[in-house]
Amino acid sequence: MSEKQKILDYFTIQQEIGHNLIKPIFLIYGEDSFLQYTILEQFKTQFSRQKKQVIYETFYGEDLDFRLLADSLYNLPLGFAVEVLQCVIIKQLEKIKNHQAQKLDTLMENLSLEQSNRLILLFANTKKLPENINLEKIEKYGSIVALPKSNRAQIRQLIRKKCGAEQKVITEEAIYYLQNITDNDAGLISNELEKLFCFLGKSETKITKDHILENMYGVQGGNIFELVDAIGERETNKAINILRKLLNNDEYYPLQILAMINRQFRLISRAKLFPEDLKVIRGDTKLPLFLVQNIIKQSQKYKLAELKKSYAILLDIEIKLKTGLLQPGMVLEQLIIQLTNGDNFNSV
Repeated sequence: MSEKQKILDYFTIQQEIGHNLIKPIFLIYGEDSFLQYTILEQFKTQFSRQKKQVIYETFYGEDLDFRLLADSLYNLPLGFAVEVLQCVIIKQLEKIKNHQAQKLDTLMENLSLEQSNRLILLFANTKKLPENINLEKIEKYGSIVALPKSNRAQIRQLIRKKCGAEQKVITEEAIYYLQNITDNDAGLISNELEKLFCFLGKSETKITKDHILENMYGVQGGNIFELVDAIGERETNKAINILRKLLNNDEYYPLQILAMINRQFRLISRAKLFPEDLKVIRGDTKLPLFLVQNIIKQSQKYKLAELKKSYAILLDIEIKLKTGLLQPGMVLEQLIIQLTNGDNFNSV
């Protein structure tokens, strides 16, 4: 690749599309298929805003029909004006077999990219630049865009931008819960936000943690975050009620619930030992400040001796769950009672 060729990132290509800096050909590669979908939709949105008439034709790398592709690349359908934009989309570029890739290169070499009525979008689901296509013409006339898997910071930026486009503000707390519930999946996050926008309408402009939890779990459903918070606050009855709802809805497996409780007590223990050291409390998890502050508050409800004994309780419960001698619900309720009721620590 030419040293002058700059590989664009997700945000740069968005800006260029928004400013109508659209070149005749783009090679877009990366492992995040949702981001590829988003870029394609942004092209379509931009053309719609301009009231531009566009003919879209989509091809796939696997079993690519080169004859039909050549017809689309070289011939504008009859009956359409010169102003019509011909947009040819080739997805799964990496699935073009090596011995057939030369056909695509030949089509590109003989194609004029100086006309303004043609746009070619090449998509490859690969971590690195695809090796089965000649980049020379793309470098000369177009742009190359890399869309690697988004990290948590990038996804947070996407969330804020998506909410901003709907004239809504989302709190940091809401973003945290949304990312954790969806395992930071960009596609799932987008779908959940779309549902939330419809639910809220235009009357509410601020998205909070409660909106996220209610939208994804239901108002009465309870969720794992409420469960560990109730245990951390030593609210026995509330925690047991939430646990029963979780188990009835088959939302989590018993060992998953235990893992979340175990994690919460590790955080509380760190906060108890190092209440002034936010870096230690966060550990490698990069917890947001509001959550760290909440954990510090919960640590004040437990004595250090209780926290030490909690590890023995958690280990005992893990053994009981894995042996399967007792009903999981009964075992986890016993765990909650032992952890939240101070009297139970004396018997461990």
